[in-house]
Amino acid sequence: MQTLRSHALLLLAAVAFGCDAAELPADTTTGAPAVTTAPSTETAPVAVGGGQLEVIDPQNPLRPHFRDFGEVPFGIEERFVTTFRNVGDEPLRILSAQAACGCTRVVDALVTPPGGGDEVAPERIGDPALAVVPVGGTVELAIQLITTYSAPNKDKLALVRITTDSALEPYITLEIRFFPSRPFDLAPATAKLLNVPTSHGGEERVKLLVSYLGSPARIHDVVSAPEGLEAELVTETAAGEFVWYVDVRVPPLTPPTALRGDIVLRTTDASGAGEDGRLEIPVVVQVVPDVVLGVPVVAFGRVVRASGRTLETRLSALVPGARIKVLDARLEGEGATGIRLDVVPVEPDGDGRAKVWSVTAEVPAGHRPGGVTGAVLFDLDEPVGGVAEGAATTLRYRLNGTVVEG
Repeated sequence: MQTLRSHALLLLAAVAFGCDAAELPADTTTGAPAVTTAPSTETAPVAVGGGQLEVIDPQNPLRPHFRDFGEVPFGIEERFVTTFRNVGDEPLRILSAQAACGCTRVVDALVTPPGGGDEVAPERIGDPALAVVPVGGTVELAIQLITTYSAPNKDKLALVRITTDSALEPYITLEIRFFPSRPFDLAPATAKLLNVPTSHGGEERVKLLVSYLGSPARIHDVVSAPEGLEAELVTETAAGEFVWYVDVRVPPLTPPTALRGDIVLRTTDASGAGEDGRLEIPVVVQVVPDVVLGVPVVAFGRVVRASGRTLETRLSALVPGARIKVLDARLEGEGATGIRLDVVPVEPDGDGRAKVWSVTAEVPAGHRPGGVTGAVLFDLDEPVGGVAEGAATTLRYRLNGTVVEG
């Protein structure tokens, strides 16, 4: 018993003085060999990144990474700065500073050494090291608040995520809260006129209401609209409240095009005074031929030879009430050899005409390896407006893809 106790005491002494058990002498009383262990090959973790950022003069000391802008006018852009000090014992590197959404953007980072001195700014935001902050130094992180990229009249909490090489606090998330206010609400928020047939044109109505019941804000008239579009303001009252509508039109015979823009309205301010207010309605327009295929390109992509691939789409007449008849559907080009094509009317009338035709294209299993190229052509019994050749009876779409072994 005494021998075991002596040996245990030797082990405790070894631990206390930091020596290895392998260095213990043999038990001289019994001659028993000392307890031995293999030398450890593991190295103790080395502390790195001893820097740490602390917000200087936070808006709320209990929430130093939170900033509340309250109500701000929708449409403004505002730049603000959050200043940090490196309170750690090593220089700190800011590796990235990224906004989680488009309503905020990091635009600058300015470093000042402790005690003042020359300021140092990185050449470009997004470099591997956005900024290096010395011990006791500060960094001013400039952030742009862009309210147009948030929903009006709704609370917004934007996030900016900062990554550093600090072992103490490597990730910091800034929270920016604001309420982008606007005197009016739009439904829908954007006037979208998509797949508008060139010969017929199209129309979309946007409803406008004051942001709260009893608001004195008013809409006066239309100031401007994107070139080629027509916009008309209609004013009504319902239950004592004003309701406005803006009818957006694409005139008939508008050539195929795609555009984005804004319809600008003249309004009062939120208190109902003046006429210097401006309200913008975003507009997205796409004018296409009167008959279109559901995909702009018949694209098979990468096709495994052993299994092949089938694509299904539709050929549609966009003019209200129009029905079309496909006389022939064919493939053109050497790269289209071996591709199967099938076109069938959906709910045809007695003359075989239909508003929609089902289109199936197939690369059969076992097709030769290589490129699938060429064109898919549809011959109609009547001319179609809006194609490059003018009023034509043939529609042409590109065909592409690649057949591989596996």
